[in-house]
Amino acid sequence: MTPDQTPSIHDDDGLLLHLSRALDALDPVPADAVAAARSALQLGRADEALAELVYDSLQEGTAVAMRTDLLLEARSLEFVAGGYRLDVELVDDDGAVLGQLDPAAAATVVLETEGPAQQTTADHLGRFRFTGARGPLRLRVTVDSGQVILTPWITW
Repeated sequence: MTPDQTPSIHDDDGLLLHLSRALDALDPVPADAVAAARSALQLGRADEALAELVYDSLQEGTAVAMRTDLLLEARSLEFVAGGYRLDVELVDDDGAVLGQLDPAAAATVVLETEGPAQQTTADHLGRFRFTGARGPLRLRVTVDSGQVILTPWITW
């Protein structure tokens, strides 16, 4: 090391840079630790968009009667996030997932399950529908403004 490369004891930034390089050379941060730190940062951002479950008919012990020629039993869920309410009905008969975003907004809705994800768009009233859903699922609603509403995983 030449005298020009030696940090001055009065130059804190230079001294920290020199110590950082020495530590990186002698004891580098493991790649899995870096990956875990990056995942934690992304998880923190996802937590900001995670919808809160405020109502579940399964916990109330009630079923929801839906308007149709047949009386169907459905599980009703209500989530809130970012100024939106997301009402969801799970119908066992055909694995239907019915939902409505309130206030109504143009949105892309993705149904995530153990299988391939399904995607649809909400209509002008904020309504959407999926069929054939089984097992754990969650919904990812992306409003045209860019806001993302992500429900927790739902088992049924």
